[in-house]
Amino acid sequence: MKIVRLTTFLDFGGIESRFVNLSHVKDDNNWLFCAINKGGDAERKIRKQNKSVYVFGLPYKIPSLITIWKLYIFFSKEKPDVVHTSGAEANFHGILAAKLAGVQTIVSEEIGIPTQSIVAKTFFNFIYKISDHIVGNSNNVVNYLIKENKVSLKKIAKIYNPIIFPPIDISREMHSKFCIVSVSRLEPVKNIKDVLLVIERLNAEGYNIHYTIVGDGSSKEVLENIVNKNKLDVIFAGYQSNPYPFFMNTDLFILNSLSEGFSNSLIEAMFSGTPSLSTTVGAAEEIIEDGYNGWLVPPQNQEALYIKIKHIMSLSVEERVCVGMKGHETALKYSLEEHINQLMDIYAKD
Repeated sequence: MKIVRLTTFLDFGGIESRFVNLSHVKDDNNWLFCAINKGGDAERKIRKQNKSVYVFGLPYKIPSLITIWKLYIFFSKEKPDVVHTSGAEANFHGILAAKLAGVQTIVSEEIGIPTQSIVAKTFFNFIYKISDHIVGNSNNVVNYLIKENKVSLKKIAKIYNPIIFPPIDISREMHSKFCIVSVSRLEPVKNIKDVLLVIERLNAEGYNIHYTIVGDGSSKEVLENIVNKNKLDVIFAGYQSNPYPFFMNTDLFILNSLSEGFSNSLIEAMFSGTPSLSTTVGAAEEIIEDGYNGWLVPPQNQEALYIKIKHIMSLSVEERVCVGMKGHETALKYSLEEHINQLMDIYAKD
């Protein structure tokens, strides 16, 4: 079976990490990994797995007739059995092109809960209508698609992201400061700003907190200004292809997103045994049982975040380690093998 996986970029981010993990699959299928616009770190990693990669360098903003046309030509030439697109831009351009090219099985995938205008919602209702299958990576995403985009229950499936777990030592070491880490793009939707403001408040109460932020993005300068103004003990580590060294010997991982589909970094942190705190967005509520294998707070609620972090810091080391170990056990459920099995069930239906 020839399978085209199409997304907007193949540089760094959640979708890109998913594609990199997927490229480790070893089966008899011919996988083609494609980016509408640009490549980068993910592109290089996928090539190392000896998978075919195509970076088209095309306009990605919706709508682009030239992008639809070029993708149509590519699909017509390659004659894939499956075209599976991920993300709004790839869904819009890729699904239309695949339909025009007569691809047998067309799958669109939504990676989060989008903010859509009435016009955009109308367009995507049509995109999902002409798709053979629609995939969401959490209950929240699936429910949104059913309610807002009128997706048929017969077409939709929930498939969690594939995670590859490396061999790591999940034992912890003691240190004097309370160490927090976040791994995410530095964009407003990730709401790192509120984490910094809560840390500033806790420091004023006498707590000794060190915060490492792993990632890059458009909000970096704003966040650096907050750090400098409040003299916070914060390290901006930039984008890192391997986040696991940053999880080791950390007391708490925080995902404070306003919106999320399925967070790879949350699962990776939990796998490392790092006690993890997330907002109740995307799949987090399905993954974490508050106080058992992690902690949950409502999104965009600085006071709730402050109260929860203060509570976590009040726990004994043994109690936090216990929560981290429960998180590790939970993370093991999200394997590449299970993801592939679910994909093949969909691809084989047509």
